[in-house]
Amino acid sequence: MGNFPNRSGTWKPGEVLSEEDRRLLMPLKRRARELGYTPTKKEVPQCGRIKTRFRTWEDAVQAAGLPPVKSAEQQQLRRQARETQNQDAKIIIK
Repeated sequence: MGNFPNRSGTWKPGEVLSEEDRRLLMPLKRRARELGYTPTKKEVPQCGRIKTRFRTWEDAVQAAGLPPVKSAEQQQLRRQARETQNQDAKIIIK
């Protein structure tokens, strides 16, 4: 099979992305830019369609060229973003 799309309908690491695959990954990449870190599937609209094509969220993240969600760096960025949101919410409430 090499680097060509397989016939099972799911992408496998190392395969060339089709134009449709690239379009499907756009919400994931866009959300990563907005958040400043690799999003979890709960943070991305259309995650179901993306996951169906790429089998796992980890494979979708890899196909999009993003750092793994579970990497220490991404977890730290996620924590920092949540802390900032919590501080902003406290300021609004006061």
